[in-house]
Amino acid sequence: MTATRPARPFKRALIASISGQALEWYDFYLYGLAAALVFPHVFFPGASDFVGLLASFGTFAVGFVARPVGGLVFGRLGDRIGRSPTLVITILVMGLGTVAIGLLPTYDQVGVISPILLVLLRVVQGIGVGGEWSGSAVLVLEYAPEHRRGFFSSMINSGEYIGTLPAAGLFTLMSATMSDASFSSWGWRIPFLVSVLAVVGSLIIRRAVEETPAFQAVQGEGTRPPSLRESLRSQWRSVATVVGLRILENASAYLITAFAVTYAETTGHASSTVTTLGVFLASAVAIPMIPLWGYVSDLVGRKKVFAGGACFMLAFYVPFFLLVGSGQTGPIWLAFMAAYAFGMAPMLSVEPSWFAELFPTEFRFSGTAISSNVGAVFAGGLAPFIATALFGAGGDSLSLVYVYIGMLGLVTITAIVLARETRSLRTVAYAAVPEKQDAQQEPH
Repeated sequence: MTATRPARPFKRALIASISGQALEWYDFYLYGLAAALVFPHVFFPGASDFVGLLASFGTFAVGFVARPVGGLVFGRLGDRIGRSPTLVITILVMGLGTVAIGLLPTYDQVGVISPILLVLLRVVQGIGVGGEWSGSAVLVLEYAPEHRRGFFSSMINSGEYIGTLPAAGLFTLMSATMSDASFSSWGWRIPFLVSVLAVVGSLIIRRAVEETPAFQAVQGEGTRPPSLRESLRSQWRSVATVVGLRILENASAYLITAFAVTYAETTGHASSTVTTLGVFLASAVAIPMIPLWGYVSDLVGRKKVFAGGACFMLAFYVPFFLLVGSGQTGPIWLAFMAAYAFGMAPMLSVEPSWFAELFPTEFRFSGTAISSNVGAVFAGGLAPFIATALFGAGGDSLSLVYVYIGMLGLVTITAIVLARETRSLRTVAYAAVPEKQDAQQEPH
């Protein structure tokens, strides 16, 4: 570790970013499971099972619609006041929204006010999340050693599955050990409420994180962030690329969790306990696989690793749902673990470093936040809703769902082809400025 990247501040930044991602995805996967299994009965009890499920996934999508707003607000803030103070705010906003969901009254208690409050809290969650992942990616990238940016940045997304483990584990434990009446009444609230402990811990860690050397250098030069219009005009290719790259990965994250869990239960192929435990096991597999693929990306490049994961995921969707529909516990668990280890993990390992490397320091937080969150809106937030609607429209057949997945894949494959490789950038200070980028390249 060089003098410009002292070991202790870097370790603090890495821990702060991983813990924040763990909390973010604990919140989001927890909500996805609750939206599939509990919320239709708690917040939309008057609707049919199918309509209640659509309404529940609709509130799930609302959080994603709010994410670009958070990305814009916190991205600009992070490029102006710094990465560290902005990330303190994002974790607080996101965490408070999650705890508040666990305190919501039910529809039977307060009527229509209950789902309205649920939607509002999803907006709060989404705004906080909008700046969380991108800020963490930028923080670690700007601290990491030059030739290990892929490896260290990938650990941020390991935090995603560190958060998924307790979410899936707690939800499975509650649903398996409690009666349906008790779980629907109050048991589902416990996983939401315990997140307050993670919020407090993350706040303590983040308050001790120093600002990144790259941001300090820009501040020392007196460089102010360009206007949003100017930045988008000069960086539109990078923004469009990240949006396209994000589509398949983010949609898959929710199709193989929230939608797959619902599909298995509603068709009678497997109980929610079996499928949520499958998510739990797959998350455990993904935690070491993500940094492994990140390490590989430092050797062979971001594009090759990401393309491999995307192609595997597209090819594996039909076998995945065949295994989930087999009704056998072993094959179901194998399907989840394979999807995570060889499809999701390669894509997730590359995203933090690749996306942030595509933008210059003065626009890095904003560019990463805006583009990644717009991609999430068009993919992840709407994916369970669209897939559920297509499944119903197809007469409980997955054929239309496969067409939808193919369209998502086409967008991402196109973005991969058009994207540029960033592994060989010697410095991240001017990563997206072509004339300076050429001077920073070095052979590997």
